[in-house]
Amino acid sequence: LLPLWHVLFKQHIYASVLVATTLEGLGLPLPAELLFLAAAVVIAQGGASLSGVILAAVCGNVLGSLVGFTLAYLGGKVLLGRVTKLVGIKEESMRRVERFFGRYGALTVFLSRFVGFIRAATIYSAGAARMAPLRFGIYLLAATLIWNTAWMLLAYRFGQALPGLMHRVLAHGIVWTMTVLTAFLVVRLVLTWYRGRRAA
Repeated sequence: LLPLWHVLFKQHIYASVLVATTLEGLGLPLPAELLFLAAAVVIAQGGASLSGVILAAVCGNVLGSLVGFTLAYLGGKVLLGRVTKLVGIKEESMRRVERFFGRYGALTVFLSRFVGFIRAATIYSAGAARMAPLRFGIYLLAATLIWNTAWMLLAYRFGQALPGLMHRVLAHGIVWTMTVLTAFLVVRLVLTWYRGRRAA
């Protein structure tokens, strides 16, 4: 399955990033950082452009967040409770968001992009509170642009070095494995000897 996924990801990288970040924007706990790293490897191999992946990630996050916001905006607190349970957002996260809103107001939408444990809850809370859609969109777009660009650039820098690093690790894999196993056995023998001495 992994080779198949790799081929599909490489052939449809922009669509894959768009779908994954849309789901993340809805509040599903997806590891977007790992997705960016995988995309960075494809970019380093010439299979995609950096700007294209960033654009797909930004569009996905904005789309998913706007869908979540709209659901809460139109459905109010009744639908809010159902949707947050569906995507796995805890009540404690919602309470934290309320405290953030009380302290920072609409700026919470921007700040939440950089505070993982309230990120998803903020989208739905802002909708249920009937925050002005245009204001929500501006804060959301600004935060998403900064967040995705920064993470993708970081992943790209690491991704360029990853193939060479993996090659070196695999080339020295046997040596590393034997070293770790030897160290483990030595520690095990020392501990056994020490316990036996204490018992005596």
